[in-house]
Amino acid sequence: MNYRKTANVLGLLALIAIVLPFVIYAVPGVIGAEYSFVVLTGSMAPAIDPGDVVVVGETDPATIESGDVITFAREGADAPVTHRVVGVASVGGELAFETKGDANSEVDAGLVPAGNVLGVVVLTIPYLGYVIQMTNSTAGFLLLVVVPIVLFVASELWALFRSARKDGQKTSPATDSGAGDDETIALSASDLTLSGGILLLVVPYVAYVAFELRTALSIAVAVAATLSLLAVGGLWFGTRRDAVDSTHRFGPEADSRRSDERDHGDGDANAGAEATFETFVPATAEPTATTDGGEAEEGSR
Repeated sequence: MNYRKTANVLGLLALIAIVLPFVIYAVPGVIGAEYSFVVLTGSMAPAIDPGDVVVVGETDPATIESGDVITFAREGADAPVTHRVVGVASVGGELAFETKGDANSEVDAGLVPAGNVLGVVVLTIPYLGYVIQMTNSTAGFLLLVVVPIVLFVASELWALFRSARKDGQKTSPATDSGAGDDETIALSASDLTLSGGILLLVVPYVAYVAFELRTALSIAVAVAATLSLLAVGGLWFGTRRDAVDSTHRFGPEADSRRSDERDHGDGDANAGAEATFETFVPATAEPTATTDGGEAEEGSR
């Protein structure tokens, strides 16, 4: 049994299980929803506790029934409310809903017009809201976002450095063997330098924006820019290292040695050719009219 492969698979599954809830919260559309909210109060306990995240999908108000948990905008309230529908009514020809929190002893004051309903709760993610709220603080942002990114970048840089060292030790210098069968795209050192310079200007800015806004999108952009800078830096480092190794191995002195060896080899070959022609003696006798065997034909006698 390959324990290493099993551990890698289990690690990948664990990573997906950790990251997926955050992806759903940041982009509810991945499961066909439109909104996501962090629950702040315990009015819906024990079904929905404070610190949980509710994912809300838009729906036709006519399909909402008693027992559904809806999220709606309440007049005068800054944040939307998530309560259970306990009754459906019609006010002035428009649908309205009577709502109540599971932990409350009385129904909510006033009916909720259908136009105020944002949607029905389609998914509840326990405890995720605590992590989201923690990232809104400076200490939480540093602990949960900045520190993991720094550790990841350091790990990738070390891996690229080790890979570049191995390549420098194992690979032989390239020779001009003509056009290959496969089409390749070559990146020059100047291209990598330009790209790296642009990213060096962009990364601090997007990191600052992510720190100020602390939204899922801004954090994702900052992470993507950092990883791009890391990749370009690794390629640039590898290119420069290969160039230095090539200079040390095949510099002007090596070229001079190869030229001397080639001239010396040509001289030996020419000398050998001259000696061969000097010792050549032309034949003066007539060749004997014999064959390699068999009998002569009558016409040739």
